[in-house]
Amino acid sequence: MRADLVDVHVNGDRRVDYVLTDNGDSLRTKTPFTVGWIEKADTTYRALLYYNLKDGHVEGRSMGQVLVASIKPFGVFKGGMKTDAVHLTSLWRARSGRYLNLRLRVMTGTEEGSENHKQTFGCAADTLVKHADGRRALHLRLYHDQGGQPEYYSREVYLSIPLRGVEADTLILSMQTYDGLLVKTLVNK
Repeated sequence: MRADLVDVHVNGDRRVDYVLTDNGDSLRTKTPFTVGWIEKADTTYRALLYYNLKDGHVEGRSMGQVLVASIKPFGVFKGGMKTDAVHLTSLWRARSGRYLNLRLRVMTGTEEGSENHKQTFGCAADTLVKHADGRRALHLRLYHDQGGQPEYYSREVYLSIPLRGVEADTLILSMQTYDGLLVKTLVNK
């Protein structure tokens, strides 16, 4: 069994007919399948897919939706920039170069009156630094709004930040964690 972050193509019957892995492999499904969170036909979703690969075809076992946070200008977040704390488990750039992926643990819970509260994620482009030698460094900030949810227990969240069109040699991502401000630097080329 394998597990990969993938772009999932959904056909007109809301069934997965092929996936594109972060390694750049395009794989057809042996038998198209669906899961409950797929709402739209003829579209693409981001997912964590557990599967077997048989004769070059995907045999899906389990699939969870992955959040996607496009890079937006710093000042466009309604209500201002929220930087509620997260736990960073891992951070990596997809081998294909299409995504910056984060595996987070977020604190969550419910109490009376908080059933409709949602956490929100995003990514803000803070500063683009152009160096004299032509290199470019893009400073990013993780947007996280706890949304009024209580912090009773943690749950795992995968978040992918699309890098298409990002013209920077270095990505510098800052985020608020429960241990303080964390800044990570990654090569983008």
